[in-house]
Amino acid sequence: MPILPAAPLPASSSSGPQIETHDVAPRGLLRSAAHAAYNSIAFLTSFIFHFALVVFLAMFTLVGPSQPPQLLTVIEPDMTEDLEMFEIELDQSNEISTEMAEASMPVSEMGMGGLVAASLSAPVLQEQAIDPTETVDVQLSDIAMISKDTDSLIQEIPSGTIGSAQEVVSDYQEAMDQIAQELIWMLSKNKVLVIWLFDQSESMKDDQQIIRGRISRVYQEIGLTEEGQGDMLTTAITSYGQGFQLLTPAPTAVLSEIQSAIDKIQVDTSGEEMSCSAIMEALAQHKKYANIADRKIAMILVSDESGNPGDNQSQLENVIKTAQQMDCRLFVMGREAMFGYPHAHYQWRHPFDGEMHLLKIDRGPETAFVEQLQTDGYGKRWDAMTAGFGPYEQVRMAKETGGRFFMLPGQEDKIHRVTDRKFDPKTMDYFRPDLRPRAEQVAEIKGDPLKSLVTKVVYDLNPFQEDRANVLTIRHWYSRNPQEMANQVRKEQSEVIPYGRYLDEAIKVMEKNVELRDNSVSIRWQANFDLILGQLYAYRCRAYEYGVSSELFLKNPTPPNPDRAEYLEFRGWELRTRKELVAADKTQADADRAKQLLTFVTQEYQGTPWATRAAWEVKRGFGSTLVPYYFDVRRRKSDQKVPIPKL
Repeated sequence: MPILPAAPLPASSSSGPQIETHDVAPRGLLRSAAHAAYNSIAFLTSFIFHFALVVFLAMFTLVGPSQPPQLLTVIEPDMTEDLEMFEIELDQSNEISTEMAEASMPVSEMGMGGLVAASLSAPVLQEQAIDPTETVDVQLSDIAMISKDTDSLIQEIPSGTIGSAQEVVSDYQEAMDQIAQELIWMLSKNKVLVIWLFDQSESMKDDQQIIRGRISRVYQEIGLTEEGQGDMLTTAITSYGQGFQLLTPAPTAVLSEIQSAIDKIQVDTSGEEMSCSAIMEALAQHKKYANIADRKIAMILVSDESGNPGDNQSQLENVIKTAQQMDCRLFVMGREAMFGYPHAHYQWRHPFDGEMHLLKIDRGPETAFVEQLQTDGYGKRWDAMTAGFGPYEQVRMAKETGGRFFMLPGQEDKIHRVTDRKFDPKTMDYFRPDLRPRAEQVAEIKGDPLKSLVTKVVYDLNPFQEDRANVLTIRHWYSRNPQEMANQVRKEQSEVIPYGRYLDEAIKVMEKNVELRDNSVSIRWQANFDLILGQLYAYRCRAYEYGVSSELFLKNPTPPNPDRAEYLEFRGWELRTRKELVAADKTQADADRAKQLLTFVTQEYQGTPWATRAAWEVKRGFGSTLVPYYFDVRRRKSDQKVPIPKL
């Protein structure tokens, strides 16, 4: 059934703390009934005094998060001088641990990570589960998020108001100029505390120095206004990685102290960015100061990553709730998310042995749950296609607290297989992701037949799930030893069969339910459907082509190039796509259908990430081949070992 043209573009209290009291019998009453303590002047005096004390203390109590916050390692600076208690007394009510442990996730917030339990065989798509005439039940209650922690991979493969969800800026200076204007506006009404929260990853060192050098301009601009005089604005500097650091002994209005604190930011080598827990800790550390000093809070998060996925899922709503209760506006200086994918991979070449390593970094997705396939047809995605929007968590927290997300231009020269496009903001307005809480979105996906169908296909066909990785992954790299290479190919051929059967079922059900796509009012989900259906045809074609081409290779292996340069060392065989088909009698129909669908996507959604990815799929071709892989031994300097970094 042909895809129909997409629909025309549409026009564009928290309650206070509850204090429980319990009646406790006075000791005198237990000793003798003759002592009428409740009628004594002493009792009334004591009762009035203690009741007044309870009421007074309640005035300084803030409601905590609905669940225990993530525990952080907190490193406070040495106190070099005695400061007035008014300036340095920070709240210590939250429990501080020596290490940050990953918080357990309540069922209501677990989201969608492991959609359908799968056996070692290919997952089975239950057609009746997405029949549009019946109630859709995708079983989203026990899914685990798509990211699996892998430290390194060798290349063998506003208070009471809604803020601005996203501002595209050209550089840090433009973002800081806009933040200065926001602070001036806040200062016209109240004294302000600014909390800077810096990501401690190695990749952020240059960014920190850029901000350090330009922060003076912000304070000079603010100082020129009447609102910015004196200590109306004070600043705290904090940082985070796996843990949390407080770098200013007390909030300060002295520029040199602020810059000195930024210089003290250390590199965290853990590879973890527990951003949501760090925000909670920074707010807890400064809430008493803000209350006593009667200051509004503006927090500025500076990071090039979206943060630890588990921490984001368990703490995001707590961050928003706590910030709203504290009347804190959250501003984020961040990077563009990856399109429908949680990660990007930073290319790091070993300085001595010359090997290339791909280091995983969290850079998305732009949605609460992934809406795109996590496979490239051969296994896990390794591309880095930008989404046109910031990461879901960062954009949502800025929007819900009246802040802004400033999307900085990408620094993508070291990102593996990056495709960095500049999308027209007006066009992208029609494709804005849903920024509601995850729990609300799960309920809607369950009740929407189109979203349920697309989501089921995405999560069923997920090679990051360990229980189906073997079935959904075709080996990319093969041994140079002929016998070992043959064994590897045979193993992959046996697993391509159940993979192909799943693709058969997914294509059948999606084609049957094209009407769901046509009747949808969401252009974003229409685009999701169109792209994924085209990819399914392309991946089925490539899978069959792999089986045939690898068999032909075993029968007539292609030898490595004997005339290659001496410094090129033959390492083995690499699986690649190509345009030519070796089994056209069986695969040409799939190739033609894939091209038809994907070309439609490039035209219908021109200027969007959907069109970019569809064009990429067509350019790759729908065939498969094995080619020799060579290593340039000139890159090898020695066998000296150094630790692989974590970003």
